[in-house]
Amino acid sequence: MRRIHIPLFLLMIMILTALPPTHAEVVALVKNPRPPVIVVGNLYPKFLTVSPNISYTVYLYGIDDIGIVKMGIYYRVNRGNWKWLYASEATVNENETMYNIITSRFLTQKFNFTTFYGKVAIPPQPPGSLVEFKAVIEDKEGNIVESPVGIYFVPNPGGKKILIVDPSLKLWGMVQNLKDLDLMVNLSFERYHYNMSDYKDVLSILRPFGKHPDFLSFHNWQYLADEYNIAVITSNELSSALEEFKPDVIILSNLWMKEWEISMKDIYKLLRYLRANNAGLIVTHGTLYDGTVFNNKLIKLGSSKHIGGFEAYKNGSIATALGLELLPFIEEVKLKAIELGMPYLAEIPSILPFIPSSAKIGIKNREIIKSTSLLEFTNETRTAFGWQYLLPPKSLKFAKDRIRSLKLDVKDDIKEFAELQEELFGNSNYLKSVSALDFTLIDKIIGSKILDDKISIPVGFKTLNLTASQEIIERIRLLKAINPDIIDIVALSTDYMGAIITRDQKHRGDGFRSAYVSFEVEAGGKKEFKVLKDLIEWTSEFRPIKTFAPIVQTVILANDIDWEIKGKELKKSLESFGVMVIRARPQEFEKFKSSRFIIILGGPKAYDGVGKYVQQALSLEEQERVIQGEQGIFIKRDVWTEKQIVIILAGKDRNQTGKKVSKYLSGVNEEYIDLLAEFFVE
Repeated sequence: MRRIHIPLFLLMIMILTALPPTHAEVVALVKNPRPPVIVVGNLYPKFLTVSPNISYTVYLYGIDDIGIVKMGIYYRVNRGNWKWLYASEATVNENETMYNIITSRFLTQKFNFTTFYGKVAIPPQPPGSLVEFKAVIEDKEGNIVESPVGIYFVPNPGGKKILIVDPSLKLWGMVQNLKDLDLMVNLSFERYHYNMSDYKDVLSILRPFGKHPDFLSFHNWQYLADEYNIAVITSNELSSALEEFKPDVIILSNLWMKEWEISMKDIYKLLRYLRANNAGLIVTHGTLYDGTVFNNKLIKLGSSKHIGGFEAYKNGSIATALGLELLPFIEEVKLKAIELGMPYLAEIPSILPFIPSSAKIGIKNREIIKSTSLLEFTNETRTAFGWQYLLPPKSLKFAKDRIRSLKLDVKDDIKEFAELQEELFGNSNYLKSVSALDFTLIDKIIGSKILDDKISIPVGFKTLNLTASQEIIERIRLLKAINPDIIDIVALSTDYMGAIITRDQKHRGDGFRSAYVSFEVEAGGKKEFKVLKDLIEWTSEFRPIKTFAPIVQTVILANDIDWEIKGKELKKSLESFGVMVIRARPQEFEKFKSSRFIIILGGPKAYDGVGKYVQQALSLEEQERVIQGEQGIFIKRDVWTEKQIVIILAGKDRNQTGKKVSKYLSGVNEEYIDLLAEFFVE
């Protein structure tokens, strides 16, 4: 007796349930009989979870043109052996609404089929369980049809609430029987007059992953479910889930594909939720992937909204929330490059995922990650490139040499990722992705010059000038000086690819903690999930600092003339933002040189001894730029002590110095002072 394994199920956003038993008259002789159809009403329960010690009833609807002899499900728990359960007949009134929804997909109400509406109850399971199941139907001819794999987790209802945005799991379940599923979509219309046309769009996504399954790893959230009350959702469910589930921590799980992109409206809602509830944020691997192709227009491959452009400096983005604050600046550079006829720069991804690595990851901060001191992978893990601009200068030099040497080893993997995107989107950027590993964009960040009213970026032998509001220019000037200090690289691999980057906004009452994991930690085993649990515990325990003195305190060095022209105004303006300001005269400045925040009014030739301190802070080239009137706003780091910021506001004469003060103040806002506070807080 021949056995044809052909799966089919009804893909719907809502959770379907049931169809009633319908026994139509069967024609005595059926020409060209076809395999049966099995419709699973509720393949994916809400939040992909079922409470512990509660059975889960799966509703099945079978159709065949000859006769059904067997129907039920196979299920397994925590990847154990598959177990068989027969379906029993379900009554019509168990879910009449879903009956009407499902039967409306039939193109005719006049058909001669054998049908059976059944149900199967999967036994209750304890917290920490992963349950997989697939429906099976067999007809009198021996044809067997299997559905794709349904999935759910059993959470711990007493644990902290963890909301996981992970659309990949449903795709993973569908891909398991992809070839037969593809065939059955056509058969359902041809033989059973059942409309599955909307499912063809999903197949266009499934087929490429079927050819490249390594880019659709299973995520083992059951290792969290033993301790936490988890909920797993898709990107478009985020807004409603925040209101309904009220999580303590939100995990954005490798949302690299443009179809998985979170809308700007929902990003802003997420950021408001984090602040209002001091909730934790964990983002993994490719969520910041911003791949694009330029073909007369910019074609998106990744989730570029997660980084944002200059608007992110006002409204926020996922990248800025994580502390990767200069990525929006790079996005704007790439857009400007298109305007100037340099689209090749725009096609280089800022964050490139799916780079294989077998390097060990050392834990640098055991106060945050307590479960282990070293992560070793039995097989390779997948890491991301682009965050490395946050490394200290000495480490960055080693990272460049190490990563550039990896290009030959990983180019085939990058090529396969490009092939996947070509099949998914009709476009890819293999060569530009490889060139990212030459630090092309990171060098643009490091080599950019923040002038008084524009930003200059070297591009080959040319210079790209980027204009923006003074508020954005001053923010980027400050970020270039302090971005590595407002984050903590708590884990780092020996090849400088794998990292865990944390941020703690403890300087503000509505702050939150975040973590970016550059590798696909959720595809790992129990050891990797112990690290993820450490991050959950840390991000969920936000504690703002308690201080009676202002966090930002500055010393203004100025002679009497510059003080009278603009110094007093500068002091008053900074104080309006809550900054404590002390004016220091040149003759008394020695005792203030170790202050962490100093503003100097005047250039290298300023009177009464101010000039000699400017000469200590600025290079000879910078001093000459002041004298020539080419630049007058500078931020310097660690001039007289560690973790020090020195701002020089200088013109070629006293009146020009006053104008530089005014220009600087036009770029200072609450967000600017907030960054300073984050830098200075202990």
